[in-house]
Amino acid sequence: MTKAVRGARGTRGARGTRGARSGWPVRGGRAFPRTGTAPARWTTDRRWRHDLGTALLCAGLLLALALVIDGVRGSLDAPRAALWLGLAVLLHAALHPVRTGARPGELRTWGLIRRHTVRTDRLVSLTETGGLVPRLLLRDTSGHRLSCETAVLTANPLLWHRLDTDLRTSHRLGLLRTGAELLERLEERVDREVLGEGFGDA
Repeated sequence: MTKAVRGARGTRGARGTRGARSGWPVRGGRAFPRTGTAPARWTTDRRWRHDLGTALLCAGLLLALALVIDGVRGSLDAPRAALWLGLAVLLHAALHPVRTGARPGELRTWGLIRRHTVRTDRLVSLTETGGLVPRLLLRDTSGHRLSCETAVLTANPLLWHRLDTDLRTSHRLGLLRTGAELLERLEERVDREVLGEGFGDA
């Protein structure tokens, strides 16, 4: 505890406590934000930009092909152009990839409209769904839920490492009631992905 915080506690209890809890230095009984500090940066899915480019390319090709065909047939007009544009936008919305990112204590997914966040150092459950695209379902102590593709985590070792560190914190605190075995399997899967990339690069 800094001298400033101790002094503030001795003179102005309520304000000093608030400053100490927030991590701000206290001067004259008032808490001020620290200068030169910034939130931890997000570690994000390295394939997201490629997937976004693919979605945009597919939508653009659909629009261009439809306009060319209508132009050749002589049936292109403003309403039909608007129709094809709308279909291209819908296709992009369907293909738009969800972005996944992690930083200390948090995992977040960004969609076109909504985003979801869970506290990864306060998780109570970790499960995996089957199906064509396996997904991880995470829930924290506040009841917040998040779903992300398992392949996104196994294909991004840095992203997985950030999440794995917090998952083990939840397990160590006794909060993670379900998912300990799944955690071990995922770690083995990520190790295989990394080793596979290493042999491929060699």
